[in-house]
Amino acid sequence: MQSQSTGTEEGFLSQLQCPECMEYLRPPITLCVNGHNICSICRPKVQHCPTCGQQLSDIRNLALETVARNMKYTCPYQNYGCGEILAYDMIREHQEKCRYRPQICPVVKPARGSCSWIGLHSDMKGHLKEQHRDLCCDYVEGESKVLNTPMCVSQFVFASDEVFYFRFQDSSNTLYGVVQYIGPAENAAKYKYKVEFVNTDNTEGATVMHLSSSFAENFDDIFRSGNCGKLQIDRLSRLKNEMVL
Repeated sequence: MQSQSTGTEEGFLSQLQCPECMEYLRPPITLCVNGHNICSICRPKVQHCPTCGQQLSDIRNLALETVARNMKYTCPYQNYGCGEILAYDMIREHQEKCRYRPQICPVVKPARGSCSWIGLHSDMKGHLKEQHRDLCCDYVEGESKVLNTPMCVSQFVFASDEVFYFRFQDSSNTLYGVVQYIGPAENAAKYKYKVEFVNTDNTEGATVMHLSSSFAENFDDIFRSGNCGKLQIDRLSRLKNEMVL
């Protein structure tokens, strides 16, 4: 049976949701002319109250702000398995990093196709293998592939029990290589990739090496910034186009 205190706290939490974004209200909390609340993130983005459509005011709900500062918030992803309960100044940061936060299928971002899958990060690898096998490969150390240049190669790679997006693209006589980690952004820099281009008799080669970036970053921006692996295509064209990951 649910305790009275727990039920009361959940009742308060239901009143601490912004009617526009449905996230928890965080100070400063302002009111419309009819007394409805709106969060500090949505306030500059909307012209009228999302609850009643009336004009928004600059009057703050100081009483509710006090309640918000003293409440403990359950993670919005508790239905997916998260059991964290945190203070208001910690819950939003937790939401961004929560491992139970639902993810969309990563094939949507590179515009390689459409997919309606939404699920946990821990289930993503299985989904990719089952539904998008032609876009994926398992990393095997020292495995080589014969390629043509100039080229654009992109693939999802399974390595170290993680999922990465691997892309090479040529532009202005330069081959740019990016490996993006699909997971919490702060973990991306823990991984480094090295790609060796060698001829068939291993007498000549070239290497691209760099830290991985986060899948949350736009890979076109990464290419433009040059913060990735780079290799001159003139040098690469002298090889027999065999790539060793």
